[in-house]
Amino acid sequence: MPPAFQNTLDIEAELQVKYHVAITRDIFSPENPLLLETADRSNGPGKQLVILDAALSGVLRERIHAYFAAHGVEVEVLEVDSGEVNKNLDTCLGIVDALERAGARRQSNPPIAIGGNVLIDVAGFSASIYRRGIPWVRVPTTLLGMIDGSVSAKTAVNHQGNRNRLGTFHPAMRTIVDTGLLASLPRRHLVNGCGEILKMALIKDSRLFDLLEEHGPDLVDSHFRTAPAEEVITRAIDGMQSELRDNLWEKDLRRIVDYGHTFSPPIEMAVVPELLHGEAVGIDCLFTALLSYVRGWLGGTDVQRIARTMHRVGLPLDHALFYDIDTLERAMDEARLHRDGDLNLPVVQRIGSCTFTQEVTRQELADVTSLLRTVAASAGQDLPALALQR
Repeated sequence: MPPAFQNTLDIEAELQVKYHVAITRDIFSPENPLLLETADRSNGPGKQLVILDAALSGVLRERIHAYFAAHGVEVEVLEVDSGEVNKNLDTCLGIVDALERAGARRQSNPPIAIGGNVLIDVAGFSASIYRRGIPWVRVPTTLLGMIDGSVSAKTAVNHQGNRNRLGTFHPAMRTIVDTGLLASLPRRHLVNGCGEILKMALIKDSRLFDLLEEHGPDLVDSHFRTAPAEEVITRAIDGMQSELRDNLWEKDLRRIVDYGHTFSPPIEMAVVPELLHGEAVGIDCLFTALLSYVRGWLGGTDVQRIARTMHRVGLPLDHALFYDIDTLERAMDEARLHRDGDLNLPVVQRIGSCTFTQEVTRQELADVTSLLRTVAASAGQDLPALALQR
């Protein structure tokens, strides 16, 4: 028997999203207005909260205070320990407490996050949950952050040993990229960023791969201050935004930017801090390139080019857990959960182009691990004909 009264309401709304990425120089020069332009101080000066990666305190803290003092703005600098071990809810709530102390408003004085990808992820997540979401500004100081994080809409913290298990879609209203900040970046973190550049090159930009192949060691040695640095960084950022902008909320779970992110996430988390994110991604890229070779898609010469380029810039070619078949199968199971039941594994067919596969057999994993051992042992040099025959 039908109910006496029944009513259904369908509500539909659209959210317009617009955010800005500025590539600049000398961000902390008083003549550079970019750090000031996002705040509306018409209702009083307000306090500016800056969330700073603690590892950068000695390099940037005084410059930050001097910059805002020159403009008559009161600033509070909150130093936050970074690294995957600190990418958690406790760190997030510490930032929320600082937002409360600083009197962060709903719209007019967005906090500024300055640091690497981990710090920026946690700060963005904190901004997304404070007062149900306030605007924020990010200033990536690592190569990885400039390439991988500057156009992303995602924020996250790790939870129960799982990378980025808790997160939101909450893009920064402005991202400011100043490659001059790379001057003080430790070499390993420059190499770490090359893992994401390699990913973008392999999936969609053969010109970017050529640049990394030819100039990679010089770029790292010079802290990305040699001639091709601007083109390399710009191409990598533009390639990322071109893939994300039409699928910002990830309604389509077939994403080529997930290349290098199927086998690596649980391995990276299992060995923190032994592998940095870009290092794990790079190994995953090589592993999946070898899968493509096993299937007869990618030629042996291109596999060797990839391995040699990784070795020359300083990226690791393997890790013990990439030889553990059970670990690799569990990684695929986790990827299927994250991708709503489908593996959606991006596989490079040729340098600059990729496709997707939904199944990888245990025998294929065994074949790939055998080849990976040979390629890694060669340190990217030419291999015997029997190892890579095309």
